[in-house]
Amino acid sequence: MLTLGASAAVMASALYTDLRKGVIPNALTYPAVFLGVALAYAAGGTDQVISSVLGCGLGFGVLFLGFMFGGIGGGDVKLAGALGALTGLGVTVLGLLYMGLLSGAMALAIMIWKGKLLASLKNMWRFMYTSLIPFLETESLDAENSEKFPLGVAIVGGWAWALVEQYRGVSSILGIDL
Repeated sequence: MLTLGASAAVMASALYTDLRKGVIPNALTYPAVFLGVALAYAAGGTDQVISSVLGCGLGFGVLFLGFMFGGIGGGDVKLAGALGALTGLGVTVLGLLYMGLLSGAMALAIMIWKGKLLASLKNMWRFMYTSLIPFLETESLDAENSEKFPLGVAIVGGWAWALVEQYRGVSSILGIDL
């Protein structure tokens, strides 16, 4: 229950700061990683610590790939790592999957709302086509057809969804049991 409470507190704080200020502070994420590992040790010893560290590494690593290409902020990457440390590997896998679904739905809704859906799809198609065909100069993504959105909302939503499934004992909506 301590892990669930700590996870909820971190998610609520991240949601608030991401929506209000557009950042997820290091003062939230770094202590959450250490707290997650400490709570894992207290709850189950070495096995839980391994799950916590693997969850942190997976959450951080997956979002770091997006950060390397310039599409994700560093606070979002560290939030996924912190939540992975707090919740362990199983919840992290589901949290990342649900985060992907939520962020895709958010991006689609924003593009439709702003009237940029077709221009964005055309832009992405040209980028992928020129990236995959040898000897073509890669066309860059057009920033004016893109919209920023608070990814922290999708991260929190994905992890909350995964935690509810775990603690309520329901099977995953995707049919994945970890």
